[in-house]
This record gives sequence, C-alpha cells and structure tokens, in this order.
Amino acid sequence: MKQQMSIYEMIMKEREQAPLLPYSFQNPETAGREDTLYILMMDGIPFSQKEDIALECTQILRKVIQKEEAWPSDEWTEFLKKFPLRLFFIELRERLRTLIEEGFLAAQDVHRLGMELTRTSDNPEEVKLGIILLGFHAHDLTKQIFRTLGYHSDYTIYVAESLRHSHFKQNEFIFDLAQNTVGYGKLAALFLLKPMTEPQQKWFLREGVKSTFLSNVYVSVALQKADIRSYLYQTEITKENYNDMMYILAYREPGEEKAVSDEMLAFMGRVVENCAYTNTFIGEAALVMIWLQIIESWKQDYHLLDQQLDENDPLSPYWEERFHAYETIIRLIEVFLNKPKSKNLVLKEMASPRETDFLLVNTIQFLEMKPEMNAFLPVLMHNPLGLNLLDLFLVHHPETYFYDVCRYLEQLLTEDLFQLPLKFKEQEEIETGDLLKVNLWLERLLQSMIEKDLYDEEWCITALYYYQPKIRRLALQALKKYSDEWDLEEDIEAALEELFEKEQNKKNLRLLNQLLNADAEMEKEKRYLVVGNPVTQASPVDKKLMNTHIAGMRYHDLTIVEGLVKKGKILQLVREPENEQDQFAIAITLENGYLIGYVPRVDNRVLATLLDSEEVLYAYFEAEELEEDDATISIMLRKSNPSPIPEKAKIVDNIVQFPKK
Repeated sequence: MKQQMSIYEMIMKEREQAPLLPYSFQNPETAGREDTLYILMMDGIPFSQKEDIALECTQILRKVIQKEEAWPSDEWTEFLKKFPLRLFFIELRERLRTLIEEGFLAAQDVHRLGMELTRTSDNPEEVKLGIILLGFHAHDLTKQIFRTLGYHSDYTIYVAESLRHSHFKQNEFIFDLAQNTVGYGKLAALFLLKPMTEPQQKWFLREGVKSTFLSNVYVSVALQKADIRSYLYQTEITKENYNDMMYILAYREPGEEKAVSDEMLAFMGRVVENCAYTNTFIGEAALVMIWLQIIESWKQDYHLLDQQLDENDPLSPYWEERFHAYETIIRLIEVFLNKPKSKNLVLKEMASPRETDFLLVNTIQFLEMKPEMNAFLPVLMHNPLGLNLLDLFLVHHPETYFYDVCRYLEQLLTEDLFQLPLKFKEQEEIETGDLLKVNLWLERLLQSMIEKDLYDEEWCITALYYYQPKIRRLALQALKKYSDEWDLEEDIEAALEELFEKEQNKKNLRLLNQLLNADAEMEKEKRYLVVGNPVTQASPVDKKLMNTHIAGMRYHDLTIVEGLVKKGKILQLVREPENEQDQFAIAITLENGYLIGYVPRVDNRVLATLLDSEEVLYAYFEAEELEEDDATISIMLRKSNPSPIPEKAKIVDNIVQFPKK
C-alpha cells in the first residue's frame, strides 16, 4: 500500500489531539454530505445499471481476493474513477453477501481485505469499500474500527448500512453513532435508527433533532418514525419537556398534504393550551409556525368542502369539531403573542441568534415588527446573505430598509466582484453558493428601485460593472427611470460609454443606445396610475373570463420594466372612465401602477361594466417575455367566496390582526 499516512491513522491522530465527540476536526456542514444525501434521498441511476456496476466491481474484487491480481490493480484504480461507491454500494453489498453464501468467496478472505483497506488506505473510496467488506465477518476489532470511522460523517452511512450482516446489535450500535456524530453523519444514523425504547425516544426529541443547520431535516426524519409520533401524541406536556415539543413544531415542515392530520392537530392543540410555559424564542417561533400551518390547513379544508357541499348543506360533527379546534388554537396563539414580552424575546434572539433566520423572519412578520438595521447585524454575521432576510428587507419592507441595505452591501461586497469578466448570455452558467446569493441581493435591490420610488445612484453606477448581464440591465433600467434626477451625470455618462464599448448583450445594448442618445429617441410615456386594491396572489377558485393581449405597448416606455414581467406575473386592471379616447378604457399596470398598455377595445366593454360594478378583475401574463408581438394575457375574475377564517382571525399579508382589548 502507499507509504503516506492512511485515513484511519489520520483520524486516530486527530482524535488524540481532540478526544471529545463528535469529532471536532471534521467540517460538519460538508463531511459526508454528498454520499448521505445521495444514498438516503435520491433514486440515482437505474437499478439494472447499479447491478451491472456491482457485477463488474465484484469481478475485480474476486481476482484480488483469490490472489490472481495484486492490490491495488490498474483495473481497480480506473474503475473507482468512473464509479463512486455511493452509486451502487447497496447492490454491491448484496452481491458480495450472495457470493459468500454460495461459496464463491471465503468470509475470512473478504474480511482480510476489508481490514487492509480500512486501516491502511489513504483513498476514501477504498476505505468505504473496506467498511462494506468488514461487515460480513465482524468481531471486536471490527467494532472498534467501525466506531473510529463511523464517528466521522464521511463514513457513517457506510458503517450503519454494513452492520446489517454483522452479529452486533444493529439498532444499539446505530444509536451510539447518532449520539456521537454531527451533521450528515448524524442524519444517516437518525434515518436508520428505530427509536423503540423510551430512552431513545427521549434523546431523539431532546438532543437528536437539535442542529445549527439541519434542524428541519432532522425533525422531518423524526416525524417519519411511528415510534416518535406515538411518543409525541401520548406524552404529557410539562414545563420540562415543553421546549423540546416546541422545537419539533417550530421546524416541522408540512408535507405535500398541507392539511394537518387529526393526530397532529390534537397535539398542536395540547401544546398551545400550555403556551404559558413559553419563555424562549423557540417556543414563541413555534407558536407562529403553528399559527401559519393551522391557517393553511383551515384554507385547504374549507376549499375541499366548498367543492363538495352546497351552500346550505350542514357540516358533519367531524368537520364542526375540526373547525372548532382551528379557531381555538388561533385565538389562544393570538391572545398570548399580543403581549410586550413577545417582542422582547425576538430582540433577545436577534442580539444572540441561535435559531435559523427563517424562524426569526416569520416571527418578526407575525408581530409586525420593523427593528432597526443595526439590530440585525448579529444575525447577518451568522448568515451575511440570508435569503429570508433579503425577503424581509426588500420584498416586504423596502421602504424601511432599502437605503440600509445599500450601505450594508457596500461594506460587505468586495471590489473584486465588480472586476470579473463580463458575461453576455443570459444563461451562460448556473451560479451556486454565495455568488448566487450576491446575484439575488443585487437583483432585488435594483428591482426595488424600478418598482418603488427608491433610488441609489452610486449603486446603479457600480452595478454597470457587474459580470452578470441581467444585473447590468436592471441598473440601466433604473438609470432610465430616474434620468431626470441624475446627480453624478458625468460619472454616469462615462460609465455608460465604457460599458457600451464592451457590451454584447442585445437587450443591454438597446438600453445603452437609448440612454446615450436620449434626444434622438422618440419620447415614450412613463406614467403611473393609482391601483386601489392590487391583487397580489391568484386563488384556485378564481374564474377565467377570456384570453386577450396587451394593446398600445408601443406608446409606453417598457424598457423600465423589462425583465419584471414574466409568465405567471399578475397584472392589475385599472378603469379609466375619463379617458378621452375610449370611455370603456381599462389600463393594465404593474402592482406599483406603472402603465404598460390597455385591454383591447374589442374586449373591454363587458369588462369595464364588471369593474364599474366593483367586481375584482386582474390579468395573468401568459407569454414568456413582455414583447409587443406576443403579450397574451388571461383576464381573471376574483371569486368572492366567504372566507374560511372568521373576521376575528383575518390575515393581512400573513400578519395577524390581534383582537382589540
């Protein structure tokens, strides 16, 4: 074997220097991630292909085990480069088991090679193979090797799976792995653990599901286990176990069926009845998440019954009881959280964050808080480009946080980002990681300038040097919108001319031409209308009235909104009874009232009558892009069903309106 230190020796050496468990010398956010997620959550390649690869692998191994070839052979090295073990290791294990049972391989010979690979190889794939081989003839030394390697998240999934054919108590060993691993190794152990004993169940809820970055996944795994659900539903809720229960409910993610089960509803009800125990942020956040899930479940049930029952049909006792449970839970949560200490718990969490910014943002939204930007700095230190925080700042409350975000990004982003080579194709490559997040923050920042009356000239200039063509285009659109307000006109013109020499994106070149030759361009209208009650979200019960298109687009400056109107965008319909050209005129605008065109005359008479009768209509954009020759829309009628939620629990932008004192 190779002379450099083996993986096993490296782990042993690191463990001597840092003996505490879980291993502190591994990166918990990356170790074992690829293998664990692939094996547990993906179907991968077709089964027949896995079988073929496993057959090829065992043919190579038989030559080595039977001394026909030395290890490692060139054939094996090439094989490993093509086929990582995660692709087929379960099929490989089963084929090896059958070969041993049928007498084609001796268990001792297989075990001998496994010992050599696990203890002397510096190749991770060979170590994983060694773990699989050791599982067929296990003894105490095997157990020691399994623990040493299995506590490292890179190998936990392979150790846990290889226990299936050993004489060890498999569930007991996996429980040991779960208690002493972290990150994706712990996920693998939790996934395979069968928590049948009370100590296992208590540990699962008290410690097992806790994580700094995988809590929602751990909780999802926990709730898939019948033993954990039974324990939750049957255990008395006390002051001691209340926060553990609330942790589960805070990070619980609704499945495809958004209506909660009867058992979960009853459990939520029992927890909320004990909400007086809430003295931490996790308890408060859990109440908010319960509220949101109950509201969604209530809506789902209501729409289901609306489709099945006539208006005068009575509800069955089952539905009466279920709706009563919904209302009771909602009211208890609203009354409890309408107390000064609720906001104090949020501020305390912001000062020393422990939970995810997803929970924090939901709770802030629920309590209608708008803390100062400085209060978010500890949270941003943990997750500088958090997308939940982006939504809070620039989607929900841009008027409050826009200029703070401008300054924050100015300090956060380095000059190197704006010196990357320019790209010109829209989908040249898919970005990932932090660069993707930077793109989303810059995109939303510039969109806020276009959609709202918010403007930061320096950021517009800076964004002209950004590598991504979409960001440059948004900056050009913002500059066009505010062309009458330029303060740094010489700087802007210099930046535009510099970009013009390099730019190859056709859409961006068109905008550059218009900005650099503004006097030669035909003046197009830039107008905003007042939108009384904009429709922001379609409802499944809304009725489609007709298909038509947007007329008159050529007269309006659409470069300002280019890229903002895509397929599925909801557009507003605004009556213009005073229009000199057409008394039945219906304007089509964005949510902020920016005028992009009109409903064609041939279609507008009946629609105008409906709007004048105070019916709520909106348009659904059907085309891919906002182009004059293809701007098809569907006209939708908002169906006025009675709300499934009583007036005392109405929702406005997902924020509860608390009962009056």
